[in-house]
Amino acid sequence: MEKTLDIKHIGQFFKKYWYIVVAACIAGMIAMALYTSYFITPTYQVSTDVLVNQQKEEQVTASDVQSNQQFVNTYSVILTSNRILDQVKDNLDLPQSVKQLKQQIAVENENSSQVITIKVTDEDPDDAALIANEMTTIFKKDIKNIMDQQNVTVLSEAKAEDNKVPINPDKKSALALGAFGGLVLGILVTFLLQLLNTTIKSEKDIEALTDVPIMGSIQKERKKKVKHRAKRTFKTTD
Repeated sequence: MEKTLDIKHIGQFFKKYWYIVVAACIAGMIAMALYTSYFITPTYQVSTDVLVNQQKEEQVTASDVQSNQQFVNTYSVILTSNRILDQVKDNLDLPQSVKQLKQQIAVENENSSQVITIKVTDEDPDDAALIANEMTTIFKKDIKNIMDQQNVTVLSEAKAEDNKVPINPDKKSALALGAFGGLVLGILVTFLLQLLNTTIKSEKDIEALTDVPIMGSIQKERKKKVKHRAKRTFKTTD
């Protein structure tokens, strides 16, 4: 006969096997904690801001703002160009290639402002800060030769001491993911145990499996009580 599960019975076997679900959640969290601690190298990110300003007159028109934004977009591309990164690599004697170095760098410009944020990611926050600051130094010095402009101002230097918390791995997210994975695994295990358990242990099991009304039941007595009664009966017969 096919075994079906309704909400009531699901609640019953969850109550019965709750310790499996809890153990699976804890095991998942421990597994993710070990994985992030021993198998993932932490990475850090530092940032520096530079201001790009094409026009220096007191009165700035809408066309000037648009022109400045075009310059910002252009400068963002120049910052990650081989011309700049080749010099950064040579000056700092970096082991990675220019292509690998470019993958560590993100250039952002929020809200169409004239401020460019340079973010550098590395396994060592000190190395990330060196790369970011060297980029701004070379960029500020070389932009006059590239664009015939001297309009770059460094607003803030990258500092390693301000970025000692790794951005990857995110341990809180990893623990949450481990707990969720353990929860799913624990639920699957409880379902499997319940579906494989075909024994009938009570009247409720019979009612769940059949529509036959239960007329009565025979109580099972403990062996000690049965033996005790047998001895007492034997004595009385003697």
